Amino acid sequence: MPSMSQFMPLPAARRLLAQHPVDPRYAKRQKAWLTFMRLIEPLRWYENLRWGRRIRQTELAAPPVFLLGYGRSGTTHLHNLMWQDPQFGGVTNYQSAMHPIALTGRNWLPKLFAKQLPAKRPMDNVAISLDGPQEEEMAMINATEHAPLHVMNFPRAIPELYDRYVVDLGKDPVATEGWKRAYMEVLRKATILSEQKRLVLKTPPNTARVRILLEMFPGARFVNIVRNPYPVYQSMRNMYRKTMPGAVLQEIDWDAIDAWIVSAYQKQMKKYLAERDLIPEGHLVEIRYEDLDAEPIAHMEKIYSTLELGDFAAVRPILETYLDSLGSYQKNKFDFPPEVISTVNENWGFAFDAFGYERQEAS
Repeated sequence: MPSMSQFMPLPAARRLLAQHPVDPRYAKRQKAWLTFMRLIEPLRWYENLRWGRRIRQTELAAPPVFLLGYGRSGTTHLHNLMWQDPQFGGVTNYQSAMHPIALTGRNWLPKLFAKQLPAKRPMDNVAISLDGPQEEEMAMINATEHAPLHVMNFPRAIPELYDRYVVDLGKDPVATEGWKRAYMEVLRKATILSEQKRLVLKTPPNTARVRILLEMFPGARFVNIVRNPYPVYQSMRNMYRKTMPGAVLQEIDWDAIDAWIVSAYQKQMKKYLAERDLIPEGHLVEIRYEDLDAEPIAHMEKIYSTLELGDFAAVRPILETYLDSLGSYQKNKFDFPPEVISTVNENWGFAFDAFGYERQEAS
């Protein structure tokens, strides 16, 4: 079963399947997917009846803090640091996995599914728990068909499906309205589940949605984290090879996936660079992963001070305790063969200049 989207509303899944044919090899996986959705559909109806008005009337506690950055650039590390501050709420692993019935099942679903959640993420060994933070994009694939990560099920739809809700968001009125409606539902449920706390939100596609996010949340704050392009490229390839095979309903063309990784970075980061000046002064902090990793407390203090997020002195000991708890966590290590260096240099050269990294020579 493609578990990342197994709680998706059945009508949304049917609309996706009408647009994207399933390969015969994955017919049993599709059947299991749809069967599970049929079983939970009555619970989704109940949630809409019981909580629908409350969700629609919920206001966000304050403009969100958006953590931007292309995937595999250190966004999760930054998110986990921000999550230590008890003033913030956000989307959890629990909500992202079971969004359509997250309010109805919050007292019993975590116990039922806790044992099914892996202790660590498959691509980088980062520890996970049901009440830990998750990117809202993972909740979106369980909320609507208007979400880019459905390419994890339908890889032949890359890049059109993905771009529609990321770099091209705003061009198609129907797709844009569908995305906005589902996104607000995700954030409103997160606000209820977080007991009205201010939301800290991390999802890499938001890096290319600055203009739309500012239109929706004029007072939002932003942190953009970047990383040396070479490990980003290798880490993205590693992530898709470890996560995509267990979710797809279509055959995977790995050459097409690698080409998409290259073009997606170009499109998203260039769009961010074109739109970042729209963010009001004092509402954006840009940091490098390598600097945050080397001096986390100093850079977190800078974020709090610049974005006016409150008294950092109260947060410092909490962060220090958390950082100590990481102990001997081992990051993934990658080699950069000549073909990788050449690919990155030829396609992502603008990023070295924009973010201050040094190019390597392919030899």
